Amino acid sequence: MNKSVSDYQQHCWKTYKEKLGISPSYRYLYGHPVKVHVPVDVACGGVMIIGAYPTAHFNAIGSERDVPVEDHLYPFSNELYFDGSRIREVDSGRELEELFLKPLGISRDKTWITDLVKIFLFKDGHKQKYNRLTKTLNLEDCTADLVHREDFMKFAKQEENRKFIQQEIELCKPSVILGLGAEVNAVMLDMSVASATKAIEACQPFEYKLNGHTYSYFACPHPGILMREDENGKWKGYLKKIIEEVKRILEA
Repeated sequence: MNKSVSDYQQHCWKTYKEKLGISPSYRYLYGHPVKVHVPVDVACGGVMIIGAYPTAHFNAIGSERDVPVEDHLYPFSNELYFDGSRIREVDSGRELEELFLKPLGISRDKTWITDLVKIFLFKDGHKQKYNRLTKTLNLEDCTADLVHREDFMKFAKQEENRKFIQQEIELCKPSVILGLGAEVNAVMLDMSVASATKAIEACQPFEYKLNGHTYSYFACPHPGILMREDENGKWKGYLKKIIEEVKRILEA
């Protein structure tokens, strides 16, 4: 790893929360701090993959299921863990491998994998579970500092947040950028979510310009919507066409 990438990782880790106005006490139910998901797979010059925001480890606690309790290891982690009732895997890592990396014929260590927003975001259901468990387990209430899923676009569009992803692009100098999901693509391509959805359907590269350089950017479907489809689903059809275009560029 070159020093510039290492310097960026340290800068992102130390300053991201402060620059986005996120409480330093932002934490999970049992007190684990919500960490900044710095990119770990940082191969330069190839494919860069940008997801929305990190997922977490989910545990079964009493009668509650899928309670977020701590961070996974890195963006789109492919680790296994025990959740209190069963062994499970991080879905995002498996989806990335099955839907993007294998079809492209590349391994994750040959890519730059990151998230647009670099901290876990809580859905309403997560907060409700925390409210119930805080009372039943007599834990300190941490819900006041939770950052909500509905605030994704607010954080993603912040100028300070954009600077982080732009620094990563400049370091990576990718041949191709893949944005996953309409929300990510709306921010990256500076358009509405509706227009970003149509951009996915176009199955063609967009020009992403940054500081005098132009990169081939593909608006891709979100892995979650792809996993809910059968093999003949329309979004999988769009992705197949996108993969073919990406491979053509990489092989040129």
